[in-house]
Amino acid sequence: MNTQEGRAWRALAAVKGLGPRALWRIAAYLSRKGKAASWILENPEKLGEALGMSRAGFAVPGLTLREPGGIERFPEREVTLLHPLHPDFPRRLQGLEEKLPLPALLYVRGNIALLERTGAAIVGQRRAGEEALAAAASLAAGLAARGINVVSGYAAGIDCAAHAAALRAGGTTTLVLAEGLHHFQTRPELQDHLTVDNVLVVSQFAPDARWAAFQAMARNQLVAALSAALVVVISGPERDADQRMSGSFNAALSAIRLGIPVFAAAPASFSPPPVGNRDLIRKGAIGWDTAAGAEPIVAAIRAAAARKAPEQGRLF
Repeated sequence: MNTQEGRAWRALAAVKGLGPRALWRIAAYLSRKGKAASWILENPEKLGEALGMSRAGFAVPGLTLREPGGIERFPEREVTLLHPLHPDFPRRLQGLEEKLPLPALLYVRGNIALLERTGAAIVGQRRAGEEALAAAASLAAGLAARGINVVSGYAAGIDCAAHAAALRAGGTTTLVLAEGLHHFQTRPELQDHLTVDNVLVVSQFAPDARWAAFQAMARNQLVAALSAALVVVISGPERDADQRMSGSFNAALSAIRLGIPVFAAAPASFSPPPVGNRDLIRKGAIGWDTAAGAEPIVAAIRAAAARKAPEQGRLF
């Protein structure tokens, strides 16, 4: 992350008014020009051209290659910054970013190769009963046994049950955070199973960023985008009595918008039947019989891969 190019992308991201879509446009521009982000900093007048504007309207001359505060205080915590021109940036985000405002910068620790491994997301409520937790764990173990990387949001409940079960089964998992990586702490249920090869920790937020509700919702979109299928084990209604949106429901809607197969456990699988699952099936999710295990999800992933056109060898 402390490379010149990493610092340049962080500096661009810090410019007021430059959101993810703008960073994606800058990346496409740089790719066409065969230039790096540091070149934009050295030629700030090019920013308007990169954004398709006659005048950029941003305080570009103030950009420098100095690292924002905080990184140097954690030299022992290895964090890699991935940007759209980085060779390890997940190719599946290219194209999907046109459907949702997906992040152009990812901060990662662990096995970066997992970004290119076929993955399936398992999501659900934090306060889930034993039946739901067992269903999540069984599914995660079944997916892991078939070589599929288990992706989730590292929240208590269903998320961590899925992460832990994948690792116990000898598989791999991706933990997508709603905070910066400098706040990451290993949960007790994962403590004895993590290795440098079987886990990847990902955040779209700067390393020092603390947890926030709006970040958790943005994180849900990334969970969906990093997966070839998404399974909702148990979800509340889209919005509760206080009009707060369900994170699991939000993740499923994001996956539907991205064209990713979405499964929701059949409401009759649990007592009482989860209202959110019923509503998601009405919105296009596939009803999933928990007794069927991983096979329906694996079949959907294979079918989607067969329909997908061959991937290009470059991002832009």
